[in-house]
Amino acid sequence: MRYFAAEKAADTVNILLKRANDWFSHLYRNGYFNKIQKSWRFYHGQYYNNPHGIGYSGEYGEYSTLAINHYRNIADLMSTLITNTRVTFKARSVNTDSKSIIQTDLADGLLDYYIKQKRVDKYVQQAVKQAIVLGAGYVKVEWNPTSGEIYDYHPETNSPLYEGDIEFSNLDVQDVIFDPNKGNNANHQWVLTRTWKNKYDLIAKFPEFEEKIKELPTKDKYIQYKQEFEFIINSQTDDIAVYEFFHVKTETLPEGRYIMFLSEDIVLIDMEMPYRKLPVFRVVPSEVMGTSFGYTPMFDLLPIQEAVNNLYSTIYTNQITFGVQNIFVPRGADINIKALEDGLNIIEGNLAAGKPEPINFTQTAPEIFRFVEMLKKEMETISGMNSVVRGDPEASIRSGSAMALIQSMALQYISNLQAQYVFMLEDIGTAIITLLRDFAAIPRVAIIAGKSNQDYVKREFSSDDLDTIDRVIVEIANPVSATTAGRFQMATDLLQYQLLKTPEDFFTVLDSGQLKSLTEDPVRNNAFIKKENEMLVTGQAVPVLATDDHVLHIRKHKALLDDPERRDPYDPIVANITEHIIEHVNQLRQVDPGLLTVLGIQPLPPAQGSQPNPQEPADVPASAPPVGEEIDPNTTLPDMPSMPNPPEGSTPPANFIPQE
Repeated sequence: MRYFAAEKAADTVNILLKRANDWFSHLYRNGYFNKIQKSWRFYHGQYYNNPHGIGYSGEYGEYSTLAINHYRNIADLMSTLITNTRVTFKARSVNTDSKSIIQTDLADGLLDYYIKQKRVDKYVQQAVKQAIVLGAGYVKVEWNPTSGEIYDYHPETNSPLYEGDIEFSNLDVQDVIFDPNKGNNANHQWVLTRTWKNKYDLIAKFPEFEEKIKELPTKDKYIQYKQEFEFIINSQTDDIAVYEFFHVKTETLPEGRYIMFLSEDIVLIDMEMPYRKLPVFRVVPSEVMGTSFGYTPMFDLLPIQEAVNNLYSTIYTNQITFGVQNIFVPRGADINIKALEDGLNIIEGNLAAGKPEPINFTQTAPEIFRFVEMLKKEMETISGMNSVVRGDPEASIRSGSAMALIQSMALQYISNLQAQYVFMLEDIGTAIITLLRDFAAIPRVAIIAGKSNQDYVKREFSSDDLDTIDRVIVEIANPVSATTAGRFQMATDLLQYQLLKTPEDFFTVLDSGQLKSLTEDPVRNNAFIKKENEMLVTGQAVPVLATDDHVLHIRKHKALLDDPERRDPYDPIVANITEHIIEHVNQLRQVDPGLLTVLGIQPLPPAQGSQPNPQEPADVPASAPPVGEEIDPNTTLPDMPSMPNPPEGSTPPANFIPQE
């Protein structure tokens, strides 16, 4: 018997569908899906027979139902604390040469473009919310060859050829099927996904299956799915289920495998795996031990929320039933009921029988109110969302520092989910660069954020411009930058240490808290100097400009000589590097000091005995012979300043190359 993923397409599809049915049946039997469905209903206020309203129950409708949805409030706070933390994407390359630095800068810009312009953050935020409410959230990242701009037309069919682009989508927990026996999500070799697409679009793309596709059930026919997760269960649609099977490259399947199918007898695509890794990325608050299933603390709040609703309903039923004042009148009191209406009435009656007295049926036992508060406190404790985070701090908490400490405790409690959130962002960022590197063969223009968040058009790029990028990391921003006061203090400190050069830099930090504008120019200058170093060690001549940062160039070029193998002054490479450094020194002496001052560079004073300015004629001694004539041995030459003898064992100057 062969591995199921290596069988013929029809056989593999049959096995996959059987595994999917077994997977769903198992999760329904062990109650996992019941928790997911109940959590979904509670999050959306589906508690009683009249959601988001007053309901009535009991044999005669005598019991009023009232739901106070703390459940959704806590889930939304957890999601906000995680996704509102500003993150920064940093591409990493396998090398540190100038090409890698330039590609890293381009990759950072592309990541920023896709996160902001393509709204990748929206899909990640949705996945985090699904993880909090349903135990797991998924983002699918894939390459669509028919997306993007048209760059040409097919020579035979005249059909348009597209650049292609990356597409993102969220998958529900019931639409992702994997091997349930894997104890670690990182060990998965395959995944089966279900998405919903218009059947007529599929017919246009695969006309050979037209009749079979028309017979497939649409999404509204999946009763079990619709009853639990949709408000409208009878709405008609043309969407049908599309299944995609991804299998990574392994020893058994060296090329991997990708199958798109609609049913057992409708296999649309069967090919080798187009991606390096599974294109489905997951985030979970935590995991059920020994499995790959997600677990969320919201599951633990389900019974508490139910108890809170029942207690509120008890209080409300008592108040609404007996809220109108009742009056006890003793029999024989002979009191006219009209006299009890309104006020300032004269009431006559038989006092011997007794006077009328109010009856208070609305008094609810104080234990019920205390129990409600205790349950709310338990919900906050279990979820980690304390009263400060929820905007209702206890009266004993008065100082701002105490509130900040308590709020930080909430962040610490959900730090595992935050780590999972960062891991997902890193995986998605790496997938974006990998897909562009593998599929963006057609040159395209990248519009990325430049200095001070101003958009500018980068040069055309293609897959070759990203071939050194191997991964993406995510850095979480300092929480101080999330507040206006924190950003002002940050900008003030940077200004004090003279790290902000212009007023624009100050207001950029104040408005956004981002320091990218302070590092863009140094990073690009560093990449340029690295490129110069690569040229110098190959013997190429590199010109020196007056506007160069000469001090920085000298230090960076000098590092090339910090090598025992480059200490030979007769080596042409050493001479090339040294001459280039000396040219920077000469520029520091000869360039207009005003220009250097503007550039923030300290000029050097002219050296004693330095060569005269080539623009001015040199003072030639009267006794010197004309240029080109031989010197008479008897001619007396002017005295020359004596030079100190070099130390014993010293080497000639690096720029001195003796003539052969």
